[in-house]
Amino acid sequence: MVRRGDAAFAPDWARTLIDPQAFAHEQRCLAYAWTFLGFTTDLAQDGDWFRASLATRSVFVQRFGAELKGFENVCAHRFYPLRTKDKGNGPIVCGFHHWRYDNDGAAIGIPKCQENFGTVARALGARLKPIEVATCGTLVFGRFPAPEKRCSLADFLGPGFPILETLSRSTHKPLALSHELAANWKLGLQITFDDYHTVTVHPTTFGKTGYLDREKLTYARFGAHSALVNSDRPQVFEKISAACADGSFRPTCYCILQILPNFLVALFRSDGDIFQCCIQQFVPVAHDRSLLHAWVYPAPFPVEGPWHARLWRHASDPVRNRLVLRYSRRVIREDNTICEGVQAVAHQIERAPYLAALEERIGWFEQSCRQLVAEGESILARTAPG
Repeated sequence: MVRRGDAAFAPDWARTLIDPQAFAHEQRCLAYAWTFLGFTTDLAQDGDWFRASLATRSVFVQRFGAELKGFENVCAHRFYPLRTKDKGNGPIVCGFHHWRYDNDGAAIGIPKCQENFGTVARALGARLKPIEVATCGTLVFGRFPAPEKRCSLADFLGPGFPILETLSRSTHKPLALSHELAANWKLGLQITFDDYHTVTVHPTTFGKTGYLDREKLTYARFGAHSALVNSDRPQVFEKISAACADGSFRPTCYCILQILPNFLVALFRSDGDIFQCCIQQFVPVAHDRSLLHAWVYPAPFPVEGPWHARLWRHASDPVRNRLVLRYSRRVIREDNTICEGVQAVAHQIERAPYLAALEERIGWFEQSCRQLVAEGESILARTAPG
């Protein structure tokens, strides 16, 4: 059966790959979608903060007591970035003129305020632009606020919420890596939905056993997101979600969840019955440039069996983690080469692609991404001046 992506892809779907203005408009719209920003483990102490990117806009999330709050990383005075490092601890004080902000983003300490502005700091009304923040396990998500009430993070993730919550709760510090990708962020995401390329692109890793059998895989679509489970058991994705919710889940096969707009979590076997997790995020930088961040760590499930199996797991985890990181780095490099090749000829794309059965979820991604952009356009229209 010949498939075309016409039903899933907009006629000008490749425009954001080559047009900086189209890319910028897309990102303005996606700023209103829940987006992965970082980990609660970096916010363990009062005053801890980390910097992140939300649809190309610099933001930071900070702990104030029991509460996490987020703000755009731009001083209200002269627009200097308030956080110039990736993470840290301390009050919100601008390094340009020492304006100080409270936990609501209000300017409360302005040097020589009466002399320079003719009023006290609070009366000036200067504020940081807030972002909404919510968590799923140790994962921190954020979005820019809109006038109307919208879906919570739990509603946005749907049955994926308990799975992400379970997989993120690791007691091990993840090993991190970052790659610069000379390609649009969506190309990076698209290749993670592609189960057809493994033999040619990853001949020594994913593809060494041959092509996957679509009839033995489960593709699940939930809200804007999708998942692959390497099993053909009926309702396997729903059963995984339910088992994660009640705490009974134990992994038996490979699965991957892609969470729009730019985030995924993979669970895979690394050694016997030992599983690992890999989190990836494709951070948009420009129409033809992205950053790929990845974190690898042991899956948060106890080793069941005799004492020597548990001892072996404990002793071998450091070595295994390094090997998995090396494996992940190789796979990522191979994928990046393909994405950068497509980006090089993106100006020649004039139609929708053909989609194999093993590429079905690419079409789902394009449809869902268009819907998120449309929702953002609606918000922008309602909040436009005049």
